[in-house]
Amino acid sequence: MSVLEYLKRLVQECEKHPKDYTPGHVLLTILQIGEGTVSRAKLQRLLGLGEGSVKSMVKCMKKYGLISTSASGSRLTGRGIGILKRVRLHVPELSKTVLDYLSVGRVNYMAVLRGIGPLDALKTRDMAVRLGGSGAVLLTLKEGGFRIPYVTEDLRSFSVKDHEELSKLSLKDNDFILIVGGEDERSALGALGSILLELFMRQA
Repeated sequence: MSVLEYLKRLVQECEKHPKDYTPGHVLLTILQIGEGTVSRAKLQRLLGLGEGSVKSMVKCMKKYGLISTSASGSRLTGRGIGILKRVRLHVPELSKTVLDYLSVGRVNYMAVLRGIGPLDALKTRDMAVRLGGSGAVLLTLKEGGFRIPYVTEDLRSFSVKDHEELSKLSLKDNDFILIVGGEDERSALGALGSILLELFMRQA
């Protein structure tokens, strides 16, 4: 079974637990665990989820052979590492951020998207709201400048501060920068992760 087929199965399983966590949280858990071991308590902090939600999610991921658990925490199996490597090819960076003009919620996260497209800024914003976030902004890097579709060819004309913040990322020309906001960690990360998951599904 391919990486994408496993992700699709996980989406179906997650939909049985709408009040606990989103499919996006599963994808972000894979990224957060990486090649190490992470405790449930740390996953709660990283994802903004409660103890019961993390327990339920870990159980689901273990069922599908993506993680193994021990007294020290959870770590990815070979299958989980396979998904991690696939995701990192297209999402080389993901982090929490503090922005001015580009802020779309009380809590904001940004992800670098590479080799995924074409992407529509308005549809991506609407997707974020549909998936529980408060909004999203999609930018592209063109010849050293950050372009906001329908708004400006150069972010610096609106916010030098935000331009400097995004410039800290390791970017390549034609990369997308996706910024997703939410009222709290859970909603911002859930929306971001679910958008990433939908984008991966479209690549299948």
